[in-house]
Amino acid sequence: MMKLIRLNKGIKTNTTKFYYLKMGTEKITVHVDGRDRPPLVPSTRFTLALLVFFAFIVQYSQRVNLPIAIVCMVNRTKPIQHNLAHRETIELPDDISENTFPLPTTELTHISIEKGGIFQEKQFYWTELQQQLLLGGYWAGYIFTQVPGGWFATSIGAKWVYAVSLGTSSLATLALTLMYMMSNTHFALAFVLRFITGLAHGVLFPATIALWSVWAAPQERSTLASIGFSGTHLGTSLTMLIGGILCRYFYAGWIYLLVITSVLGFIWLVLWVILTANSPYVHKGISKHERDYICRLTGNTGTRRLTSLTSLPWKKIIKSKAVIALMISHITNLFGLFFFLTNFAKISNELLRISPQDTGYILCLGYFLTLLGSLSSGFTADHLVRANKITLTTARKIFNSLTSFIPVVCMISFYFCDQSQQMLGVITILVYLASTGFAFGSGYVVNFADIAPAFSGIIFGLANTFASLAGLIGNIVAGLVVKKPVLEQWRKLYIMFGICYFIGGLVFLIYGSAIPRKWATFQAMSNNAKQEKKLNNEEIIPMNEKI
Repeated sequence: MMKLIRLNKGIKTNTTKFYYLKMGTEKITVHVDGRDRPPLVPSTRFTLALLVFFAFIVQYSQRVNLPIAIVCMVNRTKPIQHNLAHRETIELPDDISENTFPLPTTELTHISIEKGGIFQEKQFYWTELQQQLLLGGYWAGYIFTQVPGGWFATSIGAKWVYAVSLGTSSLATLALTLMYMMSNTHFALAFVLRFITGLAHGVLFPATIALWSVWAAPQERSTLASIGFSGTHLGTSLTMLIGGILCRYFYAGWIYLLVITSVLGFIWLVLWVILTANSPYVHKGISKHERDYICRLTGNTGTRRLTSLTSLPWKKIIKSKAVIALMISHITNLFGLFFFLTNFAKISNELLRISPQDTGYILCLGYFLTLLGSLSSGFTADHLVRANKITLTTARKIFNSLTSFIPVVCMISFYFCDQSQQMLGVITILVYLASTGFAFGSGYVVNFADIAPAFSGIIFGLANTFASLAGLIGNIVAGLVVKKPVLEQWRKLYIMFGICYFIGGLVFLIYGSAIPRKWATFQAMSNNAKQEKKLNNEEIIPMNEKI
């Protein structure tokens, strides 16, 4: 039975009164001081969500630009003298024979593709190993800055972590265009710049989790987070479309793609620096009503404390069932997600026998469904919680179960999908991608800010480091298991990932929670700081006092 309880102790303000609607073991705070909850649109927190949305569009456009551009950057035959005319000449390898193609060799030696643009064609002769190293260079850097990103965002605030991150990656992306004027050192330059881009991007997700722990009230956290994270899916989808068009219709189309994705970053950077702040306490344009609403419900005191990683309550983190369950769910889900996002094109082409062009359309639609899944789950969860239909913990368990158990069903479906079940394979891909969006709206991605707001960025960074390593291991395992593009060998992977998804979903369903841990709240962090300051002051001995 629900009880309405007036808050007499704890938070005190001059005019603001808070009531708690008690439901089971959770309390849902309702603001009833005679004024309605400050509207979400327009508001400072909604503007921040839009800028985070824009930031992830930039990040993911810069993440996937090279994997898309490399298609038109690489000359897979012998190095040739680049044609300066507006015709693209393809030279065949020396070992080609008439039996290789049904058409005469003379007809294949010169294939004209009408293109335009201000640049002349420029391609590079990179071996398959070099190409994989370039693509892997991003992830090599990405892994190293997960925990530092969460620590910096917690200690100094997320605003400048964001700014330095995308400012650096935009410069590195723009610098890649220098390869157009180089001949012998382009591979080394490309690898270093992609490594730097990965380093810069590694801090964004942990910083975002830390950002929403300060800026998003629990009853709005799903909505705001889903708006921001949906930029990841839209950025991927748009970059795939635009990149394909540029490579098809423009000479050296990869240059245009790199320039566009870097310029977007610089535009975002200006808006971000002007319109955002680390917390509501220091934002110059926010109203007092909105500031009080956010700060009182998040418990943020506006103070930041630079702490070392060794001073964190690691014993409490390790012993917390909710934290461990969340990390297991996070790692197992991303273990599968990272693998399939990089292998869906291979599955579509080699197993389902779908053309690359149609594969691009399918994946583009799939990423759009991911965006819809993220937004719909975020809005739905917050609406149900504010309407007191379910608790926040229940909302998290429902949507995290969907994002974990639906992929299990998809793995079972993939088990039977080859060329003879092409339509089933396409539907399975779309359903899988749609279900992954629930995690970003109200699943494991958002849950870090619920249970450990004061340390959410650091804990997320730690979990994401292990998840990224798991993603790399997944690709290595796939390379060892799959020797031929046949369904029988891929089935072993589907079984493995299905088991992982099931374990992650089950553990969170049993032990998951959205109730903040007492040791991980902003109030606890502030009290610890005050106690340490008091202790330090007591230890100061006047110069003239005798010992």
